[in-house]
Amino acid sequence: MENKIITKYWNKIDPLNIQDYIKVGGYDALKKFIRDMDARTALEEIKKSGLCGRGGAGFPTGQKMEMVAEKTEKKYFICNLDESEPGTYKDSSIVDNNPHMLLEGIIVSALIVGAGKAFIYLNGHYEKQKEILAHALEQAREKEFLGKGIIGSCYDLDIEIFQGAGAYVCGEETALINSMEGNRGEPKLRPPYPTDSGLCGKPTCVNNAETIASVPWIIVNGGEAYSKIGASCSPGTKLYILGGAVKKPGVVEAPTGTTIHKLIHEFGGGISCGKELWFAQIGGASGRLITENELDTPLTFSRDCPVPLGSGAVLIVDKSVNIYDLILSWTGFFRRESCGKCVPCREGTFRLHEIAGRLKDGEISERDKEALEDILWTLNNTTFCPLGKFAATAMSDAVEKLGILGD
Repeated sequence: MENKIITKYWNKIDPLNIQDYIKVGGYDALKKFIRDMDARTALEEIKKSGLCGRGGAGFPTGQKMEMVAEKTEKKYFICNLDESEPGTYKDSSIVDNNPHMLLEGIIVSALIVGAGKAFIYLNGHYEKQKEILAHALEQAREKEFLGKGIIGSCYDLDIEIFQGAGAYVCGEETALINSMEGNRGEPKLRPPYPTDSGLCGKPTCVNNAETIASVPWIIVNGGEAYSKIGASCSPGTKLYILGGAVKKPGVVEAPTGTTIHKLIHEFGGGISCGKELWFAQIGGASGRLITENELDTPLTFSRDCPVPLGSGAVLIVDKSVNIYDLILSWTGFFRRESCGKCVPCREGTFRLHEIAGRLKDGEISERDKEALEDILWTLNNTTFCPLGKFAATAMSDAVEKLGILGD
């Protein structure tokens, strides 16, 4: 079964040349959609595939598309390419290596939901990717894959790049939409959900870039074929970002359900010479810490999976790493990136970073240890959006699994 969908033509075609993409079957999905399908038929294929969101939440893609497609008013489609999680660069890698696959996925997805306008919400630090995407959009318009009457059909679509300010919280779709509307990048209370009232109060479908990049393959090969790849609970392939103490760091594509052990030893070439594995962090700075006896855990988006897959970043930490420096880095990131909307996160992330600093300096007190338990509970249970919970995850595991507080 095919295990390379998104990365199949990386380093084999010129990403800046649309003709190279067309030669390997590029835009065949768009042509098939226009000539042989309608929006409902294509939507059924997406639902049948079992594709779920690759940004971290794992929400069923077909279900989200259907919520917007059934609306009769003006609609929008947004590709979420904010990608501000530390250690995560899978979405930018898609742009670097095959931007037209992403564009084709956006076009087909937008037509499925009935949107006449689509946006790419781009991380503010991604200047190179902005240039690549702008060039790809120009080429797609010249080939009539975008604009009025796409390749002679009745479909119209325009795509615009919107560059954010690089705020982590804007990876959350309501904060992303707030940012696009010129407001503070902070999450909104839900309901209403963006599928009912999103950009400018209109139904809006927001999908992660990696999710969208799988859509052309599904349209060409069928949802059933995709559903047979990887884990049955969340089918397909996933882009994993291997970093830290592995011999071959970088982005790799593997089926969902792949174990952490296999990612390290088969895809990452094993632990770096002279290093001894301590633990792995799965899903970026907000991810769980996995010790050696848990490496055979298969990674999926299922709620039953003990290790949330998140963004797919896999950081391999060896025993030479100073864990206190690492914790200070984690807590510093979340303190900086808290939007400040709610007190538990605004104050909790600040206090967590303060305690991490004293822990690093060997000055942590018994009072700090007691306060730490309260702060972690508060972040886990009372914040307005998941950022607070994310801020507590690694520190909680470091306390419970690594025993950083001692006896």
